Amino acid sequence: SLRRTGRGRHRTSPAEVQVCSGSRTRMRASATFATVLAAALASASAFAPTRWTSSNTVRRISPSMATLSPPPMGGSVKGGDDGGLMAAVSKVDATKVTTLLESGIEMDEATTNAAFWAVVKAVDRAEAQDQPLSADVPKMLHHIFDADLRHLLSREKQTTNVTCMKPALEGEEGAQERMNYIFDDSTHKDIKLAEGRRCEDGHCCDACSRNVFPTFATESESNFDTFPELASFTFNDLETVAAGTIIQFVRLVERVRRTIAHEYGLPLSTLLPLQAYSRKYVAGTTQQGGGGGEGDDVILHTDESTHAGYHYSSVLYLNTQGEDFEGGNFVFNDPVEEEEDADRETVQDRRAREAAEAVARFKAAEEGLEVEGEGADHEEFEDVNTMAEEMRRAGRKLTPFHPSRGAAVIFSSGWENMHEVDKITSGTRYAVPCFFTTCPVPEAAYDQMVQGKPKTDEDIADDWLHLLLAHIREEPIMAVGRVKELLMKWHYLCTPLSEHGGVQADPKALAAEAERAAEQAAAAAAAKKAAEAAV
Repeated sequence: SLRRTGRGRHRTSPAEVQVCSGSRTRMRASATFATVLAAALASASAFAPTRWTSSNTVRRISPSMATLSPPPMGGSVKGGDDGGLMAAVSKVDATKVTTLLESGIEMDEATTNAAFWAVVKAVDRAEAQDQPLSADVPKMLHHIFDADLRHLLSREKQTTNVTCMKPALEGEEGAQERMNYIFDDSTHKDIKLAEGRRCEDGHCCDACSRNVFPTFATESESNFDTFPELASFTFNDLETVAAGTIIQFVRLVERVRRTIAHEYGLPLSTLLPLQAYSRKYVAGTTQQGGGGGEGDDVILHTDESTHAGYHYSSVLYLNTQGEDFEGGNFVFNDPVEEEEDADRETVQDRRAREAAEAVARFKAAEEGLEVEGEGADHEEFEDVNTMAEEMRRAGRKLTPFHPSRGAAVIFSSGWENMHEVDKITSGTRYAVPCFFTTCPVPEAAYDQMVQGKPKTDEDIADDWLHLLLAHIREEPIMAVGRVKELLMKWHYLCTPLSEHGGVQADPKALAAEAERAAEQAAAAAAAKKAAEAAV
């Protein structure tokens, strides 16, 4: 009864197409989009046990396992008269909703929440009846995504603009320097840097920043009681994950993508997720395997150094420091700024002096000697860890962020935003790291898919079903192929057909589009400033 090849079809053929190169070591020129995504996806699938079988048939999930109930809703439609918007939303009547929105009516948060749960109900009903998804489902989701960004932009945001940085050394010498941190993470902060963005094979904004959103997601949107699988979500294993959790996870990632496009003036079509998953950090554990593995801290690193295709990064927090865990700060690690007065010691001199003093105090503490200088109390240096911590902080400015449920940090992925996670001393910390690329997907990648770019609204609904919501058992290789296709088609799934025209176009066209977007943003800012001055 399903379109094309049914709920369980596998539609990705191996695509040997070159796109962003680089994992921890820069990939050869023969790198393919498939291998790049495989490197990115490996760590996401490493932390959760999979339940693969040799069967690729649909396994029906019991209602208690596969469906979710919406939490109580609050709020009301602004103005008291929504023109029938709430009724249309409840029926997933996308045509009616589109007409009302075009007339100037807006979806407030209560209406958006109702729309989300109406979509979840429609998806569950289609699965129970073994029917394809209605084209109204993705259309309604597109409206939800639009409303989500509008709501987010009205909430608190803390932005710090920083100078974009990249490694000063290129070639083998630069690669070796960037790789040293794998063996000694303390050396990462000493990489020689120059101003500018590397953005390998991509089209990044030339401005860099770090943004903190205290309420990126509401409590109901990040609630484990409502979305129990959110704590261990990975696109590689969706067989028993409720449709509501899958859609909610996509919704949150798409909110990040749209926020990045807005903050950095990027055309939305040029920005794709390269990796997104839930990660658990457990006190007293050591990370094993890829980046998705459990551990109680994260070493100092730069995302773009870890993977050359990471151009923009985010972390969304699913629980709260001080309530669910202790420690675990997210920390931006910057060099202390050079002193303007040439007669004063340089940062490098100060680092060397502070490190030497720390070593001297530690040795003196071991030998029971008295030493002069600030902080010479021997009891403060009882073990090697204390000395190492002091040396690590020498000449550095550490800016901690204390995680809380629903908060998010979004930042450019270059060397201007080196960061780490402090050791978790108790409890379990849950977060959703996401990494986005501006590398274009070659047209050949879509040509090699069994079902290429969607041409109709029904095609978009079909992709939602077969790439996310089919609830099938998969062999690992099939799951990897599905996730690759999902990430390459992300923009097509999350936007209406009217916004598909310029997806991943020629690099020059993308640059021109980005320049136009920047000009429009500058003009809007100037107009706003002039209006404020007039007032």
